[in-house]
Amino acid sequence: MTNKVLIVDDDDAVLTMLYKVIKSNGIDADTCSSGEAALEFVANHSYDLILLDINMQGIDGFTVIESLRKQGIKIPIIILSGRAEDYDMLYGLDIGADDYITKPFSVREVIARVKANLRKWDGIEMSIKEMNSD
Repeated sequence: MTNKVLIVDDDDAVLTMLYKVIKSNGIDADTCSSGEAALEFVANHSYDLILLDINMQGIDGFTVIESLRKQGIKIPIIILSGRAEDYDMLYGLDIGADDYITKPFSVREVIARVKANLRKWDGIEMSIKEMNSD
């Protein structure tokens, strides 16, 4: 089964580039450019991972993470942000992000981290299914 990623960024160039890279690696993807749209997409679709910018108009990425986690949604989230301060990274991870990558970023690093998080999540799901079958 093909994994599906939601890419959220208010920069169209970043969205387009990440979409092409994700798709070229055999992963399905949707894109949106706001926190509000991200919450709507997650409510109406199934995703295996979210790539999420922090600085966006309206609902920012931190608020998206808090909202999803309060709803009990455990989709892995990788923050992609121009905020390189330790505080922002620690805060993002503390509220429920699974990884944090600063901009500008290496496309190879992003795809490697996406694949690593998908493998980890797939392994966790498989372990839960195995435990439930006992």
